Amino acid sequence: MNKSFCITIDTEPDCTVNWKRSEPLTYESVLTGIPEILRPVWNTYNVKPVYFVSPEVVVDDRCCEVLKSEIISGAEIGSHLHSEYIEPQKKHHTADGTESNEFPCFAYSDEIEYEKIRNLTDLIKAKLNITSVSYRAARFGADTATVKSLQKLGYKVDSSATPKINWSTIGGPDHSKAPDQPYFISPDDYYKPGESSILEVPITISQKRLFCLPQRWFFYRWLRPSIMTVFEMKALIRKFINSYENPVLTMMFHSMEIIPNKSPYVRTKRGQRRFLTKLKKTIEFLREQGFQGRTLGSVYEEKLREIQKPDK
Repeated sequence: MNKSFCITIDTEPDCTVNWKRSEPLTYESVLTGIPEILRPVWNTYNVKPVYFVSPEVVVDDRCCEVLKSEIISGAEIGSHLHSEYIEPQKKHHTADGTESNEFPCFAYSDEIEYEKIRNLTDLIKAKLNITSVSYRAARFGADTATVKSLQKLGYKVDSSATPKINWSTIGGPDHSKAPDQPYFISPDDYYKPGESSILEVPITISQKRLFCLPQRWFFYRWLRPSIMTVFEMKALIRKFINSYENPVLTMMFHSMEIIPNKSPYVRTKRGQRRFLTKLKKTIEFLREQGFQGRTLGSVYEEKLREIQKPDK
């Protein structure tokens, strides 16, 4: 595989600057943000993004029309389990003004988590007429049991691992030991390569900005334009180029991060322009360094071909 990058967007309803769902619930980041702001970027740079869609988005017919158009343009639709908003044991029957703070792998039994993933998979199939092959848990809350559920449901890729980051202090998994390059997951250990059929494509994260900083997720270097500078993201990309012959890099951000006051990160039109500039300059730099844009499904297919090559 050549040097590759994936751009993944956790696609959810609009939020407040405190990360609560908007009240009343709105979808500006999907209905306007995707076709009017992001699609021109994808067209300019020939990017095929991955939209991880949450249950609240898929039940909205207007959002589904936007996503269907994205599918036609080559985008991949993945499943993004915000477990509060789907049966069984659905916590919120309306998402308006609610806070989504569950780690799906720990908030429910393995059986209930499986049923929730299955129901989201079926919902996406019914509303968008596609079968998701990629998955990302809300708040990155996935573990070995999650992988077993994904296998049963025919998924190919998980992209929930956040290397270097330990979420256990706030009730989540400890992803600090996850490899930072794609690997087929061990059936018995989420953080070790093995022989399951699920390929982990971790989010691109490196060491802290300064070693003296506390162990908080936002002090680490992510390939994430909402919280990083162009300089930092270029340095991160160079680090992976120097560490691996053909690295696979995974950028992530949320859909609402591109709209002012729909997340904590972009508060003004100027901030929106700054975000888009960082996104474009990072894509341009990736292209200059010889990276090819890919969907997670295409990364899976390439990795599968690599391990199936006969020995010479």
